[in-house]
Amino acid sequence: MKKILHLTIFLAVISLIAGGALSYFHNLTAPIIAENDAKQERESLQEMYPDANINDFKKISTKGIDSDTIETVYKYDNYLIFKMSVTGYKDGTVFLVSIDKDTKKIDKYLAISNGDTKGLGSKVMDDDFKNSLEGKDASGKLDTISGATISSSAVTEGINEASGYVDELKGE
Repeated sequence: MKKILHLTIFLAVISLIAGGALSYFHNLTAPIIAENDAKQERESLQEMYPDANINDFKKISTKGIDSDTIETVYKYDNYLIFKMSVTGYKDGTVFLVSIDKDTKKIDKYLAISNGDTKGLGSKVMDDDFKNSLEGKDASGKLDTISGATISSSAVTEGINEASGYVDELKGE
């Protein structure tokens, strides 16, 4: 009985030390991770519009948006750029889509990451898929990829969802 009590106290102390260490290092690295994420996002925006200055992209409030897929919205020129994260077949896709505020046409699409099956679901990263989206009505029916229907459907549904918020956000 005495041995069980000692082991319990020992495990509790070790757990407190480990938990404290994890908390300390999380607090230490969180700002670095956030800055790296912000840097990657800025680089992706610059990749979409290479002639733009990074200060041309204005982050706008998403308070009125009730969405699990829309992470961030930027305003650039006459476009709203939505950073979205959708769930596909496995891990899903993170992408940026730029929608014209007046016509609701897709100006640019840029896939940032995809965790779906290589060769199939990852086709949402390809230029063929990108080219099939750009210039199309973001609120209309968008083509999916044969063999990667789940992944590409998630992306097109996300774009359709984003287009539903264009009128609400274009005054921001």
